[in-house]
Amino acid sequence: MPPPGAPPHYGTIRDPSYFGSHAWSAWRDGCELESRRVILLRGRIVSLVCLALLLAAGVGSAESLASIPNPRVRNGTWVTDTSATLDPKIIALLNERAAAFERETSGEIAIVVIRSLEGLTVEEAAVKLFEMWKIGKKSRDNGLLFLWSTGDRRVRVEVGYGLEGALPDGKVGAILDQYVIPRFKAGQFDQGVLDGVDALIAAARNEPLALVSPSTGSYEGGPGSWPLWLQALGLLPFGLGSLVGFRKWRRLHPRRCPQCRARMTRLDEVQDDAHLSKGELAEEQVGSVDYDVWQCPSCGHHLTLRYPKWLSQYGSCPQCHNRTLQSTSETIEAATTSHAGSARVTETCGFCTYTHAFTKTLPQISESSSSSSGGGSSSSSFGGGSSGGGGASRSY
Repeated sequence: MPPPGAPPHYGTIRDPSYFGSHAWSAWRDGCELESRRVILLRGRIVSLVCLALLLAAGVGSAESLASIPNPRVRNGTWVTDTSATLDPKIIALLNERAAAFERETSGEIAIVVIRSLEGLTVEEAAVKLFEMWKIGKKSRDNGLLFLWSTGDRRVRVEVGYGLEGALPDGKVGAILDQYVIPRFKAGQFDQGVLDGVDALIAAARNEPLALVSPSTGSYEGGPGSWPLWLQALGLLPFGLGSLVGFRKWRRLHPRRCPQCRARMTRLDEVQDDAHLSKGELAEEQVGSVDYDVWQCPSCGHHLTLRYPKWLSQYGSCPQCHNRTLQSTSETIEAATTSHAGSARVTETCGFCTYTHAFTKTLPQISESSSSSSGGGSSSSSFGGGSSGGGGASRSY
């Protein structure tokens, strides 16, 4: 506000004195105000974009998981194998074990084998599937979920609240390390699933079980394998930076040699190539996985850590097991509200000779949201239990 008696254009650019004492301070204040506005606007735009991506990812994942048949709804059994990997005799044995477990203890175990996680982490998929089906009795929360994605080469055991005492995270991890993963690495998948389920049921019954000490955690887990408080923070726009910072710290923090305890050195991108296989180099070339190699300058021991990219168009190849499989889809007949559609899917590996083409059925479009919600309610044919968030994941 101009002082009394000031000229009409006092303090403006039309004031002759403006370009004297006022010019520098006015220009400086204007620049600072404009900078603050730009920074605030950019921050809001980034936050909105990140939140939209998170919400979109959540909607897409829920739709893909909804297509997995609930075995209790389908035929009253306990096993779903959409990948057609398990032998029918093994499926029959698993159903017998699960039925006896439920009959004798009221506990419920679901064994699910799928081809792909469709971009989800195995931890995210397990929690969502557990809650969709409500595995375990409602009053006891004594449910278990054994989830195996053959294409992603990932296994997850999700544990209900009521069984966390008998199956803490370390014990579940030790069961996977001792009974499942060695079998999988040897190609004995049927036996690995059967042995793992038997060990989980025995532990849930508090029966004696010989286990080696739990192994160390995996370095390749996505956000779903992080502490719950950090996952919750990531749901907030301003918390996305915290997740990224935590992942960077976990990857780059100093490590000591497991043999001589000397401080290890992280090799650069050129030096670490000498320690990677051709398949691992191919994964880095297509950008689906990044590898870090840590070497001990004292004893020469080296440690290779695998970091899959969060968002990648490449999946795991069933032939060479590298994350170099690219899939393209072409619609043959679009789905409508009256009939299902179809699409031609072609899978090609960027490392080995694997190629596979098949026709995929596109589900019929629901006429109203009420019909889809009705299908969801029928999937609660398990006892109504909840996941405790505990368990363990492994890759092979």
